[in-house]
Amino acid sequence: MRKFFLYAALFLLSCSLPAQGQTWDDLFLTATAAYAEGQYGQAKELFAQLHAQDPDDDAVNYYLGLCELNTRDLDAAETHLLQAVQADSTNTWYIFAMATLYDARRDQIRAADYIEKLIKMAPSLYNNPNTLSMVADAKVAARQDSTALAYYNQALLMDPEFAPAQFGRTEVLRRTGNFPAFFAALEELIHNEDLRPEMKSNYLTVLMDNIDASFYWVWGDTINRLVDLDRELHPEDYDIQLLKLRMCYIKQDWDAVLAQCDVMADLARAQGNNDHLAEALSIAGDVYYQQLEDSKKAYEIYEQALKVDPDRTSVLNNYAYYLSQEGRQLRKALKMSRRTIELEPDNATYLDTYGWLLYLLRKPKEAKPYFKHAMLYGGKDSAVVLEHYSKVLEALGEQDLATYYKNLSEQKNK
Repeated sequence: MRKFFLYAALFLLSCSLPAQGQTWDDLFLTATAAYAEGQYGQAKELFAQLHAQDPDDDAVNYYLGLCELNTRDLDAAETHLLQAVQADSTNTWYIFAMATLYDARRDQIRAADYIEKLIKMAPSLYNNPNTLSMVADAKVAARQDSTALAYYNQALLMDPEFAPAQFGRTEVLRRTGNFPAFFAALEELIHNEDLRPEMKSNYLTVLMDNIDASFYWVWGDTINRLVDLDRELHPEDYDIQLLKLRMCYIKQDWDAVLAQCDVMADLARAQGNNDHLAEALSIAGDVYYQQLEDSKKAYEIYEQALKVDPDRTSVLNNYAYYLSQEGRQLRKALKMSRRTIELEPDNATYLDTYGWLLYLLRKPKEAKPYFKHAMLYGGKDSAVVLEHYSKVLEALGEQDLATYYKNLSEQKNK
């Protein structure tokens, strides 16, 4: 530290000096000027010369380390910055540089160690929600959950709506199984007006993706309430509307499912999003056919969906397959099904539908290659596909093979 403050003061007045006949101090000023101008390669060469003359100078090690950090020579930067810190462990610039280095190395835990030191050394500068959350994140990575929670809470005392701290605290509470506090924190997060709506709906969706039936049995009403809260605050967020649809499905409340499909369709129209509109119509059509057994209404809605998106494979396939189940309009169904395998030639479900329609049209020889292809892409996992294939083989007189696939199908149904 013996020259640092002198150099810092001189640096404010410095400019590049001629290389010839430079003193040690002149060379230092030239090097710092080059660094300040972003000429890191030139500055590094100059600081290397100074380091060769005085390897223990903390200011030289600091600036040389900064040059190496900026040129991504991280191993060398670590060596020289550590030398600076060892020479003067009270210098916050040196400590901050170490935190920056380890952040660049994606070493979250060691970066946070230095940030912790900065918070203690200069709280007026470094004790803020951002740094406290960074330390907390590192404590989470180190599985020090109680310490992490303490730091998140400190950050939220300073700024109750600081999103990184809110997310971090919420996750710690979830991971440690403190679910009453977790859901209270999650509600605060949903109320945060500074947080993008999709971040909230994504968190709720991921939560639903990772719970089991027993958890839902206990906390399902709370989750439903939070989903409704998010929908109330952000009705324009399609993802939260989609999650609400999922909640209705879980309850098997088909009237509510159809009402939610209408909400999603209206939103999609207002936003001019044909993909979302076709999705909402597709789901409504499936419900009418599968749950309410109203094929007429289902087909009307499928027709609407295909006007919006003629290549919606899920609609094309379901529409075609349901027609095949009823033995109606088989050639129309075949045309729709053919389009699905043009778009997704390795989809076993779509291959099955197309092959089955060929069979129903008394073309088992043409159907067989599609079933063989389906077997390569997951068809063997479906009892329905195996049964259909057995019937095609039987129609072709391949009785032994037909029996084999029929037995496989029956085993899948057990």
